[in-house]
Amino acid sequence: MAAPLDETWTFLASPGQRWVDWWPSLETADVGWTADLVGSTATCTWRSPVGYRLTFALTVTGVEPGRLVVLAADGDLTGTSTVAFGAEPGGTRLDIELRVVTTRTWMNAAGPLLGPLFRYGHRVVMSRGERGLRRVLAGAGGSTEPPSPDDRPSGGGRAV
Repeated sequence: MAAPLDETWTFLASPGQRWVDWWPSLETADVGWTADLVGSTATCTWRSPVGYRLTFALTVTGVEPGRLVVLAADGDLTGTSTVAFGAEPGGTRLDIELRVVTTRTWMNAAGPLLGPLFRYGHRVVMSRGERGLRRVLAGAGGSTEPPSPDDRPSGGGRAV
């Protein structure tokens, strides 16, 4: 479902929305909002579809309202992420760039062998989140249907 840029930005920047309502792979989120978003924090635990969990804190380090959010991650993942917002015909495009590394010893040791599985898990989590966000923006009340185990997004930015 398509949603205009201003509606998408307003929803995502609203302290009233609950991430767990539209991210089915998110188990817990303790979110602390600031008035201008910079300095807002979230400590999250994510459940991978392949059986492991990741916990990390996100801090908003930069904001260009309606255009860009920059985040720092610390915990089981560390690094940065940017989310660029753009209007496109019939909706909004979100381009998410992640520059993170794992800090868990077992993941780093197993990375050469299990890297494709980790990437698959990430794609599934992001695809489920995208579907949940689309559903909420379409007015479905924030509930999410049980996700399919073989969600395979095409990659790159996603229109919502």
